[in-house]
Amino acid sequence: MATDRAMRASDQDRESAAELLREAYAEGRLSREELDERAAAVYTAATWGELRDPTADLPPPAARTGLPSDIVASRHGPRKADRRLIGQLTWGFVLPLGAGLAGSFSPVGVWVAALLTFTALLLALLFHS
Repeated sequence: MATDRAMRASDQDRESAAELLREAYAEGRLSREELDERAAAVYTAATWGELRDPTADLPPPAARTGLPSDIVASRHGPRKADRRLIGQLTWGFVLPLGAGLAGSFSPVGVWVAALLTFTALLLALLFHS
């Protein structure tokens, strides 16, 4: 049976550890050289154990996710996802509208497509966890 240390790391695990390093640098806990060195180790890490080593001496953020105790989940993930959905909402409405104004498609078809796209993306935004 594999230990947590030997568990394979995902891209999200590496990003979470890198974010912890960036926050530590912003707080003055790491020098620029230490940040660069540790970030290189994090981005090449294959296991959770290799992710723990560069972040072991840094304080964890208050909120944790289901990841092992030494790997930190991004606190900015949901907000970025929400911004992405809002951007999709905007473009999903503006592009069909622009196509209709350019005369490429029937105005009724454009409004129906825009309304359906807007509704689908709005529902995705509302029910996004």
